[in-house]
Amino acid sequence: MEKIKIKSKEKNAIIESLKAGIVPRIGLQHIQVGRADEIKEMIKDYELISDGGAKTRFIIGEYGSGKTFFLTLSKLIAHEKNLVVVSADITTEKVLCSSDGKSQKLFSELITNMSTKTKQDGGALRSIIERWASKILQNNENITEENIYKELIPLEKYVACYDFSKVLTTYINAYQNGDDIKMSQALRWLRAEYTTKTDARNDLGVRTIIDDNNFYEYLKLFSGFVRLAGYSGLIVSIDELAILARLKSNVRNKNFERILNIINDSLQGTTEYIGFIFGGTPEFLEDKYKGMYSYGALETRLADNPFAKEGMKDLTGPVIRLDNLSQEELYMLFLNIRNVFAEYDETKYLVTENDIQIFMQWLMNRLGAKSFLLPRESIKAFIGLLSQLQNYPDTNISNYLSGAQIQEDKEPIDDELVSLTLGE
Repeated sequence: MEKIKIKSKEKNAIIESLKAGIVPRIGLQHIQVGRADEIKEMIKDYELISDGGAKTRFIIGEYGSGKTFFLTLSKLIAHEKNLVVVSADITTEKVLCSSDGKSQKLFSELITNMSTKTKQDGGALRSIIERWASKILQNNENITEENIYKELIPLEKYVACYDFSKVLTTYINAYQNGDDIKMSQALRWLRAEYTTKTDARNDLGVRTIIDDNNFYEYLKLFSGFVRLAGYSGLIVSIDELAILARLKSNVRNKNFERILNIINDSLQGTTEYIGFIFGGTPEFLEDKYKGMYSYGALETRLADNPFAKEGMKDLTGPVIRLDNLSQEELYMLFLNIRNVFAEYDETKYLVTENDIQIFMQWLMNRLGAKSFLLPRESIKAFIGLLSQLQNYPDTNISNYLSGAQIQEDKEPIDDELVSLTLGE
C-alpha cells in the first residue's frame, strides 16, 4: 500500500490553523472524518449540474455541527469535478435582493471569490477569460471580433448577453494590445464594480451595468460562459443565511422570494449548468416569524420528509441536516491530527492510541459532553499537547495532564474549528 504523503505547506497550515482555533483552507483531506453519505449526495448534484441540470441545496446545522467546513469541502470537491465556484457570506450589507446596492455588493464578492481547481483561493475570473480566449485561438488562426462574437452565440439565450459579450470582446482586444487600463475596466464591469451606467458607457461603450435588478440573471449568464471556457458549470455557495433574520420584514421577504425563485428554477428545469448551496442554522430555517418557514412557499419546498427517521435520513430533498461531532468522530480526528504531525510516519507518532483515549477521558472530566459537541477547545488542547511532546521528546502524556487546565474559549462559537466533521 502506497504511503500517504502530506506537503509541508499543508502540514503547517493544518497545525497553525487548528492551534489558532480556525479551519485550515488547504489539506482538508488529511483531517476529514464522517459525512460520507452527505458528500456522495453532493457529488450526485455536481454530476447532474455537469450534465446540464440545476440544483439548490441547503446545508443546515447548529453552530458547531460542521456547516462551514462542509461548505469548504464541497467547494474543493466541485473543483475536482471541473466546476467553477463563486462564494460569499450574507451580511447586513450584502444580500440576495435589494434596491440599494446590497445585492450588487454580494454579486461583486461572489465574482471576486471565483475559484477553480488551479486557483482555489479566488481571483480566477481573469484566468477563465484567458482560457476561453485560448480556445478561440484553437479554432481560428487569430482572434477577431467576428470570431469572438461567433464563439459567444451560445450565450444569446441569456438575458443581457449583448453587453456581456461586448465587455468580453473589449477585454480580449485590450489583452492583445497590452492595454492594461481597458482590461481593468472590463474586469471591473464583470465584477459589478461600476455603480453608474454613465461611467460604464464612457469607459466601455455599454448601456447597462450589473446591479440589484439583474443580479440573478448574470449568475445564470456566467454559468453559460464558464462552459464556453471548458468548465462543467457554476456552483454558487452562500453561507450565513441566518443574517437575513436581522432585516426588516419587507426586505427579508423579498430575499425569501429570490430564494424561492432559485429553487423553482432548479426544480422546473429552467436553469442549467448551475447549482446553489446555502448555509444556515436550524433555528433560521424553522423560525415561523423571521426564518424561512415564515414564508409559506419556502416551508412547503424545504419541509423534511415525514418518513425520515433518526439513522434513516432522506438526503434527496433540498435540505441536508448536519449532526454534531460524535465521540467516535472526535477520536478519529485526533488520530488524523497525529498522522499530520508525524507526516504519516508511524515511527514519529507522539502519542499512542491508548494515550488518545486517556486524553479524551481527561477532556470529559473537565469539559463533559462539550468536548465533542463543540470541540474547538478540545482540538486546541490536543494540538498544544502534541506540540509540547514534540518540543520535549523525553516527556510523555502523563507529564502534562496532571494538574493541567483548559481555559474556556471566550470567543463566540462561529462554526469554524467546530466544523471538522467531513466527508470521505
